[in-house]
Order: sequence, then structure tokens, then C-alpha cells
Amino acid sequence: MANNTFLVSVANAIGMIPNTNQALFYGKANLTSAFTLKMSNTDVRGGINNPLLYKYMHTRDLDVNIEQAIFTKEFLSLNTGSSIVNASVTVVKTECITLVSDVGTLIETPIGDVSVFKSDGTIAVITPSGKNFTVPSGGVSSVNVVYRYADVVDRVTVSTTVPPSVITLILIAEVRDNTGAIVEYFEVEIPSFQVSGNYTLDLSAGGVSKEALQGSALAVAGTTCASGDVYAYVSWIPNTNAATAVSEIAVTPSTFDVSAAGTLPTTQQLSVLGIRGGNYTNISLTSLCTYAKLAGGGTHISVGASTGLITVATGAVEAEVATIQATYNDGTTNFTDICLVTVTA
Repeated sequence: MANNTFLVSVANAIGMIPNTNQALFYGKANLTSAFTLKMSNTDVRGGINNPLLYKYMHTRDLDVNIEQAIFTKEFLSLNTGSSIVNASVTVVKTECITLVSDVGTLIETPIGDVSVFKSDGTIAVITPSGKNFTVPSGGVSSVNVVYRYADVVDRVTVSTTVPPSVITLILIAEVRDNTGAIVEYFEVEIPSFQVSGNYTLDLSAGGVSKEALQGSALAVAGTTCASGDVYAYVSWIPNTNAATAVSEIAVTPSTFDVSAAGTLPTTQQLSVLGIRGGNYTNISLTSLCTYAKLAGGGTHISVGASTGLITVATGAVEAEVATIQATYNDGTTNFTDICLVTVTA
């Protein structure tokens, strides 16, 4: 029986600028990454006792919710539809300063007055001189100071009119078998993902803040006329370090006849398909197989051990027969099939 497979843990999330493949973020510290496909329907009923005749399916939605443990600038930027701009702006700073003979010295040069929270609970608004400020009757004491100064920072502007961003969103999760090995990667690519603009940042004394990116897939033109508009492409990407799961293999051609009176030497390339069954398409295993001529007959017939190329050499005579076997090993099982080579009159 084939190994069962399981979609495990959370997906990594990659955001890109649509049509350019330029990455915006790569989230590897996600806590949850929910992928929800919803569809509405309308019942069509009629006749005696109003039985259900038909369900008209409509309004399909594809929603994604990603929650991450780390704190980054990108999630807020995408929700506001604004770029992260690096510029010199006015920001606020707080400092605890110990006065010396009524005078305190700040780290930065303040813009405008400073607010001094004195130890007696009163607040003094003082005009500084450069980085220094004087608190009358302050003596030697500790005070908290709040002031504005200029600094070069990253900044996101939360506008009242700019809509949230539209990006290409990709989710990649691991699929493992019951031995724990990764057999393939589950990838969801949403070419046009509309960020919802809903953003909540909980600041808690007893925990670490989490950010969320929510949104819905927008319809885009499919790759073919038959596919119509699409929301997403879902792929199962084989792990190149894992064996390909097949139920059997098939060698083509299964027979190869060559005339002894024909032009020799002659060759025939074998192809091997992996049969997966059910709704799965067959896959090529030609380069992953080994080939051998089984014992008995076919003196002038040979095969490349790694290529599967059969050669019938000059001198082959009628009734020479050889059985060529292809073998594929998936890590636990050998799968075999044969090609019968016959030299005719």
C-alpha cells in the first residue's frame, strides 16, 4: 500500500509585485496561513412538494489569512497601499535625564520646547538652548523629558483615500508521508491578491504582538481560452530528493522487430512511463531507469544500461530474440517492464 501523505504545519508566504516577479516580502515565521475557497448557491425548486431540481452554483470567493509572529513594516504598508519611504521627518523622543545644578543635556537637538515631567508630578514646558535645558529649582534630580527632533526614518503614511495594495501572493507548504519525509510541496499562486486593508496590532504587556495580512483573490485572465478567468493556480511540486510515487511502469515500444535483411546496425530508443492511476497523469521515468538484457539469446542485441538505447548490430540473423528489461526503484520497490526484440527474415 502506498504511503499516506499529509499537509503539515504552516505555509511560507511570498508577496510579489504583479507581472514583475520582484519580491516584496518573504514570511517564514507565520503562525497561521488559511486558504479558504467559498461558493454560494441558489436552489431551483418546482413541482409537487417543491423538490430540489437544480443547484445553481455562483459567487466563488478565494480568501487568504496570514498571521505572523515577527513584526515587519511590509504588512502595514500593504494594508495602507503606501510605500515605505525613508526620509528626514520630525519624530518624538523620551529620555530620563539627571539634572546637574538645574541643567539637563539631551541626546538629540530638540525642535521647539521640551516637556519636563518633574519628580513632584508637575510638568514644565521649557525652551532649550541647543541640547541643554534648565529647570528652575531642579537641583540634582531625575526628570522625564518628551520632545521632538528630526531624524531619518522609514515611514508609512495611512491615507484616508488610498486603497490597499494588490499583489501576487504565493503560499508554499510541505507535504510529508507517514515516514516524515517531504514528498512534495503544495504551492498556491494567486496572481492578483487584493489586500483587505483590515489591520489590527495588539500591544500587550504579557506577550508578543502579531500581525495579519488578509485579503481576497481577484479574477485574472487564464492562460488559455478554455480556462476562462481564474483566481489561483495550485501546484504539487515534487521534492527532487524524494522518489516519484507510481503504481507500475510501462516500456514503449513493448516489442521491436528488425529485419536481418535490412540495414544494420540499427537502434531503438526505449521510453518508460510511470503509471500513477486515478486522476493522475503518467510521468516520464526514462532517465531514472536502468536497463539490461536478460540472459539467453540475442547475441547481436545490446542496450545502454542508463540510456535505454537498443542496438542491433551487423551480423544479426533471423530468429535472434532478446528481452530488454527496464527497472525503476522508488526507494523501497523495484518496478520492471520489458521490451521484446526480434530479428525477422
